[in-house]
Amino acid sequence: MLEEYITKMRERCHINKLDPHVIPIFNSLSDEELSQIQSEYKDTLDIIRLFMTTFLEKSKGIPILVAVTDEKGNIIEYLGDPSLENTVVNQVGLKKGVQFSEEQAGVNSILAALDLGVPVQVIGEEHFFHFLHQTACYSVPLFIKNQVVGTISMMTFVQVANPLIMASLETIVDSIQRELNLLEKNRYLDEMNHMVLEQSNTGYIVVEENRKIVRINPKARDILGLPQDYESFSIDELTLLSRVHDLYVRGEVIQDYKIIFQNKHETRTCLVDFFPFQRGTLIQLHDITEYTKTESYIQNAEKLAIVGQMAAGVAHEIKNPLTTLKGFIQLSKEGEPSNAFPEIMLKEIERIDQITNEFLVLSKPTIQRKDLNDVRDLISEIEVLLSSFAIIKNVEILYDFQDVKPIYCDGNQMKQVFINLVKNSVESVEQNGKLTISVRPQGDDQLMVSFNDDGNGFPDQILHRMGQPFLTTKKDGNGLGLMICKRVVEEIHNGKLCIQNNTNGGAMVEIILPCNG
Repeated sequence: MLEEYITKMRERCHINKLDPHVIPIFNSLSDEELSQIQSEYKDTLDIIRLFMTTFLEKSKGIPILVAVTDEKGNIIEYLGDPSLENTVVNQVGLKKGVQFSEEQAGVNSILAALDLGVPVQVIGEEHFFHFLHQTACYSVPLFIKNQVVGTISMMTFVQVANPLIMASLETIVDSIQRELNLLEKNRYLDEMNHMVLEQSNTGYIVVEENRKIVRINPKARDILGLPQDYESFSIDELTLLSRVHDLYVRGEVIQDYKIIFQNKHETRTCLVDFFPFQRGTLIQLHDITEYTKTESYIQNAEKLAIVGQMAAGVAHEIKNPLTTLKGFIQLSKEGEPSNAFPEIMLKEIERIDQITNEFLVLSKPTIQRKDLNDVRDLISEIEVLLSSFAIIKNVEILYDFQDVKPIYCDGNQMKQVFINLVKNSVESVEQNGKLTISVRPQGDDQLMVSFNDDGNGFPDQILHRMGQPFLTTKKDGNGLGLMICKRVVEEIHNGKLCIQNNTNGGAMVEIILPCNG
């Protein structure tokens, strides 16, 4: 194929009336056109120069000139031996910007390599023009993404021509192509990563060893309330993140670390992760502000649902002391006052006040406030509310309290957990059922609160999944009650909530809480 191509090329030289004894005059690109092409080939030329300069340094003493062309045969770079450049290139006018065409150059390796897409050598008298008979030319096409984008050629004197020159050139071009393909893949990945970072709903911050922030994406700037054109700065300027970064540097694992950022416009709640990245740190900011708002809404909605279901029982509980008060007042009117009446009436009024106060606690928004509390006192304070559930089905609630240490907890949230669990137990038992609430120590620094009923228990197929949102065994349930209990116990109070069926029927829910919160 190559021999046939060269033969036809030589025939076209005669058709084009080229004179082999006359040095042709080559057309050239303008300086602007050459500069534009070189700019487009910048990365390619940088890599070619790197490889070819190394080759030429190791080939000192051998007169070799390297020429680089684009896909149209325009010469865009020269490297190599000055003697060859002075004797051949300058005399002929083969300089940067020359438009190498068959009509002017005749038989040549560059155009043959571009047209055929294979390595081509033209040595000595194989050239059409006599002034090139003293040279040997080797050209290898350069491919990127399976497309010819130019050639790399070597020219030397025919006296030093050797097949190893072509073999060396092919090896070098193969290395250059691999490097260019790798560069293209890296560029693609870099652009993809840049796009992902710019569009991501997760905030990303890259911190160097010297604590300087070198990369921060738009989402992170938005969370932190920083303008998008904010210059690079130190993590020390971000007080909350700086403190956590210090913990990470000291060796602590930072995963799902909750931070609340307050900027000029709003409050943002984030889960923060720290990862090693090159010689620095990658920080991820997961904005859970809307999730937190939704969770708070669900928790308060669940409270209100419980309030509604408790209304009948609470009304009954309030009705009893009111009946007593009404009777004493009637007796007083009938002229039979007693010194004991005021004290009894005061106790009944205090009872009503206690019932209404505990009832109103449930309707208040959830605000986390931790303090030292005795779990037994918390349960005793809501005992009247708990009995309001039990009275409808005449369920007997038994209390088994042992001596335990006070714990550091949010009293109101723990009350809601206890109310939710009692409500679930009462709904699961039959008329005249039983529920036992026990409190006992669990080791030296924990306590256990358990709710043990004689109801129907949980179906085996969903027992291990209880506590997931929207998973429920009730006809009109939504599965959020146990989810809230699990979150309050495990995430807010670092405890554990376990659900299991009793061997003799019924279910048991155990809450294990640390005494230090």
